[in-house]
Amino acid sequence: MRAAPKSAPASTKRKTQAGETRDYKFLTYVFGGGVKVREHEKYADPTTPVRVASVRGQLRFWWRACNPRRCSTLEELRQWEGKIWGTTSQASEVEISVVSQPGPARSIAVYQYNEKKRLVVCPGMTEIAYGAFPLQPSREEQKKRAQPGVLFDYGNAIFSLRFVYPLDYQRDVHAALWAWESFGGLGGRTRRGFGAIARAREQASSSVEQELSKVRDHPRIPGVPSLHHAQFVVSRRNNENAIDAWKSGLRLLQQLRQGRGFGRNDPPKDSKKPAGRSLWPEPDEIRKLTGQSAPAHGQPVVSVSSFPRGRFGMPIVFHFHPGSADEPGSSGDPAMKPLQLQPLGFERFASPLILRPVLVDTKYYAAALVLSSDHPAAELLAGQARHAVKIALDPYEAQTIKPLKRNGKVFTNPIDLYLWELAK
Repeated sequence: MRAAPKSAPASTKRKTQAGETRDYKFLTYVFGGGVKVREHEKYADPTTPVRVASVRGQLRFWWRACNPRRCSTLEELRQWEGKIWGTTSQASEVEISVVSQPGPARSIAVYQYNEKKRLVVCPGMTEIAYGAFPLQPSREEQKKRAQPGVLFDYGNAIFSLRFVYPLDYQRDVHAALWAWESFGGLGGRTRRGFGAIARAREQASSSVEQELSKVRDHPRIPGVPSLHHAQFVVSRRNNENAIDAWKSGLRLLQQLRQGRGFGRNDPPKDSKKPAGRSLWPEPDEIRKLTGQSAPAHGQPVVSVSSFPRGRFGMPIVFHFHPGSADEPGSSGDPAMKPLQLQPLGFERFASPLILRPVLVDTKYYAAALVLSSDHPAAELLAGQARHAVKIALDPYEAQTIKPLKRNGKVFTNPIDLYLWELAK
């Protein structure tokens, strides 16, 4: 006879289950969302635009950000995440099913070719184009008139999700759902507000800050983006619809980073450029590191050896004007490839700044959330060369950068400047 097993038999007692169905809608245009992706082309899925795998991935991320179990180590967090949301060898105890899909989407063009066969932004899409730049074909593809990608509009269509989970995990599931519904979405580029979702058929309230305060003191684990001490700001300006509120948040980010009179100076009177040189230190620092500079740009605008806009996320790909017959003085700036700011040891550093519209009472507002995260060191890739660079600024350096000085205030972190401007 075989020896009796040393371990106790598995419990036959069934766990108490809880189940609920929630209805959702998209507030903004969706960036892709389907399984099929090819470079700049992001395809919609006409059959299953809302996928269980995508929803589960979002909930896992926001569960980690909330840390409802108050885990204090990365190993402890991983163990609980595996128990609740599953691993490669263990199925999740949280069952998610799509009860109904939102239906077919309407394609939204962001870029088009003009009469001169140049790729330009479609009317009314300037702000969205700033966030949807990956939809542009490469310059080589543009020469072949490759069609740019499009966004997808599901209008007011509602989709329903069913969640079934052990009652012991209710606080975990509810924490993840609240954070996803408040700050997340589906598809690509959700940190810039694409595919933002919200509960349907429910009266919105201004309780996001109140709910956020309940998780702000949960432990923060190094390397894990967290709502611990996260910042949340809502604009004072309201809008009649979510798209306009979303545009206002993107517009401010574009102005801060590249806008004329804010991130860039006015062009010379004889120039045909829409804006002048950048008032941020990165372009002149790249010229210094590579030893290449156009004659018109030999004198730096600001001499600070730092790349502060890396705070918004990396990689950042830099493009310099190649010069033309109308602008011969712009020829000679760095043109090697790749030319990008890269997080050291990582492929990318996701932006800690999350933009989206929120509904308060009956009006929509632009809102921003800043996650607590560890900022990696960075390097500039310039062709075959690699240059270690600095992201952080001290108050003295920030004082010399014009965009970081606003109404007598000086900001060492451009994200803090964005929040301050948004709150105004």
